[in-house]
Amino acid sequence: MYEKIKNSSFSKSLFNTKNLGLYAVFLIGLSVTWSTVKIIQKNYILQRQITTLQQSVAVQTQMNQNETLLINYYSSDSYLSLEARKYFNKALPGEKLILVPTAISNKYIHQTAVINSDISKNTPKAKVLQNWQDWVNFFFHKTSAP
Repeated sequence: MYEKIKNSSFSKSLFNTKNLGLYAVFLIGLSVTWSTVKIIQKNYILQRQITTLQQSVAVQTQMNQNETLLINYYSSDSYLSLEARKYFNKALPGEKLILVPTAISNKYIHQTAVINSDISKNTPKAKVLQNWQDWVNFFFHKTSAP
């Protein structure tokens, strides 16, 4: 059987010196292709990391600029004047304080501001809690006072 395989034309053509050279070239090409794919993948990952770091640097730079603007604002005379008015009840010469009753001031509030404040009071979480409380009252036979 071994002799039959050894003498077959397929095995002779398979191990021919011309074919062995082609096999070597194929293996070298395959290894070069594999190395190229690995390098491209590594470059892609590094580029993605560089982009992420550049974005974080840009965000941090913007935050630093915002902090610098806040520092400049806090050291300005207008901020100090506002804070003195707020906390120490200070005023500029010639200014007068006028107290307005809330009933009168509410007449002049824009209606959308009132609606928005009412909406913020009736959040879905409050409705869920109210529903839960209603069920507890039902099971324990408590009547809720309107």
